[in-house]
Amino acid sequence: MENPFIYGHLNDISEFVNRSADIERLRQNIENKINTILLSPRRWGKSSLVKVLEKKSGLPKKYVFCHIDMFNFKSDEDFYYHFSNAILHSTSSKFDELVANMKEYLSSLTPTISLEYGGLGKISFDFSSSEGEQSFMDILNLPEKIAKKKNIRLVVCIDEFQNLSRFKDPLLFQQRLRASWQHHQHVTYILYGSKRSMLSTIFEKQSMPFYKFGDVLYLKKIEASHWISYIQRRFRRSDKKISKKFAVKITELMECHTYYVLQFSHILWNNTEEQVDEKIFEKSTTDIIERNSLLYETVFENLSVNQIKVLIMLAENPKGKFTGAKLIKKYDLGTSSNVIQAMNALEFKEIIDRFEGYPMFVDPVFRLWMNVRVLKK
Repeated sequence: MENPFIYGHLNDISEFVNRSADIERLRQNIENKINTILLSPRRWGKSSLVKVLEKKSGLPKKYVFCHIDMFNFKSDEDFYYHFSNAILHSTSSKFDELVANMKEYLSSLTPTISLEYGGLGKISFDFSSSEGEQSFMDILNLPEKIAKKKNIRLVVCIDEFQNLSRFKDPLLFQQRLRASWQHHQHVTYILYGSKRSMLSTIFEKQSMPFYKFGDVLYLKKIEASHWISYIQRRFRRSDKKISKKFAVKITELMECHTYYVLQFSHILWNNTEEQVDEKIFEKSTTDIIERNSLLYETVFENLSVNQIKVLIMLAENPKGKFTGAKLIKKYDLGTSSNVIQAMNALEFKEIIDRFEGYPMFVDPVFRLWMNVRVLKK
């Protein structure tokens, strides 16, 4: 029988758990032409949320979604190339339509098109055009021009938006985007990523071009009650049993982290023949730590001494006063500035994040691995 718990990607929108309030808020923003900045740590389900929004929001057919992932973008040229291709492909159903839009709106870039099997074709440009800045603005205004011409509402969804920091001049790039996108009336932007501190700086710092660009939505964890009913329902439908007690233990151990609740449930289901018991649960806990241990070992080996000390401090004192003299002395961290510096580095590496005013492990299984392998608990 096929395992009912899928993790790492959204196989079917029917598998999505709750977030009805977030979907409704995004839908209202789109209808009211309000851009949205969606922030959460990695693997909390941002991409899946946007996918479900597209399929289940009930928006009229005139709303067209365009998806762009900036994960591998290393320059603004990468962005312009992939942005224009994504816009043209999402708004064209035929090759002739694609070519016509390319010629009409991107003529200053002397575009060329290469055919691909099973697709409409890829667009490439000559960025040495003498038009300079105007060529960049032509690309950035492409979604508005096409949406207006076709009388559609385009929803442009850009993942890993914080990767613009890799570009040669990220501030100039942001200025270009804001100068163009703030005037768009037929396009709504959903910008999201995992490095909350970087994205908060981009969108909430008054001196930055994207300040007040849209509604900032901090995604929260899915509540335990929704996970508990989901887990029990999935087990029941596959003719296996899990009591509420063990479903609750999953949410507590995995701290309601979307990816790891699903991964643990997947492992637990595989280990269960008929009904979950304490022995099966303990084996599944060991299994999930083992499955991720190579990654954690690599991460751990690349940490500084102070960063390791801070992680140990967090593991042993989840809600302690981390810059207080008592803990600083106990873990031999010297000064509070050393603690702050180490925490900032750990946050940049997406090992910790700050929730409700105090730092926590982003990855609950990494915390378990720390307890077993480092603290020997």
